[in-house]
Amino acid sequence: MNTPTKTKPSTLSTELLQTVGKDWYLSSPKTAELTAQERETLKIASTNRSLRSLQELDASQLTVETCFKCTNVKTALKYNEVPTRAALTAMITRTVKFIDANKTLSTPEEIEMTVNELLHTYPCFTLSDWRLACYMMAKEAFGPYYERLKLAQFVECFAKYEQLKAPVVNTIRENERQQYERETAEALRYITPEFGTEFNPIAARVQKADWMKGEDRLTYTEREEMRQRDKNRNNG
Repeated sequence: MNTPTKTKPSTLSTELLQTVGKDWYLSSPKTAELTAQERETLKIASTNRSLRSLQELDASQLTVETCFKCTNVKTALKYNEVPTRAALTAMITRTVKFIDANKTLSTPEEIEMTVNELLHTYPCFTLSDWRLACYMMAKEAFGPYYERLKLAQFVECFAKYEQLKAPVVNTIRENERQQYERETAEALRYITPEFGTEFNPIAARVQKADWMKGEDRLTYTEREEMRQRDKNRNNG
């Protein structure tokens, strides 16, 4: 007779991820506690949410910072290829029609080649990066086109957008690094090498060699605490 199995309840970290979305998912050490299936589910949900937002967002309100937090185009193609490719093709087509240059992309094959080349050249762009870059092209923010809008012009304009994006991404990464250091320092503030197992529930629960064994597996945060404690003990 088959014994019914209980469904494991969602961990706190999973519930938070489902609530606050991708930003927390990317930056939090709690991601170490997610199963592979939970990670896949979150990526699919993030992709679907980003594709829906492309139709709802006003491109004039987008910023490089908000675009950076959107879903990467390669990830979107992996988990939802047909709608993603259709959205990218539509963005290029609308840009071509809006600018209305004399020499421009005129066949589906040319547009498809342009999409593939941009995907290959700029794999780190997000879906919203494409939306904002095309919007800026429509405004001629990267310069005039002189009645020519072919593959080379799209590559050149996307390159200028990438240059515009670089300092913003560097600032975001630096802020993330500083936040991680503050959180780590706060977590380690009460841990000293003199603590024995009586005062240290982590050390009492497992031995160092048992980090990844069954129910005794330590979380990312707990492993960082033990690593820092060992380092302090060796330095002392």
